[in-house]
Amino acid sequence: MATTHNSTQNSNILEIIKNRYSCRKYLANPVSQEHQGLLAQAVRWAPSACNRQPYSFHFITDGNKIQAIARAVPTGPESINAWISTAPLVVAAVGRPELFWHKLTQVIDKDYHRTDSAIAMDHLSLVATELGLGTCWVGWFHRRKVGQILDITRGDEVIILMTVGYPDKEAPRKKTRKGLDELIVNK
Repeated sequence: MATTHNSTQNSNILEIIKNRYSCRKYLANPVSQEHQGLLAQAVRWAPSACNRQPYSFHFITDGNKIQAIARAVPTGPESINAWISTAPLVVAAVGRPELFWHKLTQVIDKDYHRTDSAIAMDHLSLVATELGLGTCWVGWFHRRKVGQILDITRGDEVIILMTVGYPDKEAPRKKTRKGLDELIVNK
């Protein structure tokens, strides 16, 4: 049975969303197997289009692979992503555009494997925050190079990377966001 939420109460998930930030410096402590298991559950239960779950999630803890991923940039100096190597865990969302489904969705200009992967990674980031872990989305990487590092099957695509670990510093200063009147359009 669904319960109603009293609007005067604080939402736990909203507080987690507000507390989440992009962490770019981590302690060397490994992320425990228990916490990795909870992160895995977060991606497992994330919604996907028609519940197809067209992805897999690679939990990378091997320091050599993490350093190689940090160096796999499309252009510019490799040092731009050097901070990635401080993370004890990197999660790679790997999507596979299913042939029929992908062709069908191209007609309506949608690549659901990418959207679904991002939804699952966001769920992971929120559970990580609740566990006291820091996360950071990594968008600046060379997909083919990272795919080779991870020995990704041909036809699969590294969609997005996320670093995960225990923050090596305090949370950043107070966040600023646009006002609701700038973001929300009521019609």
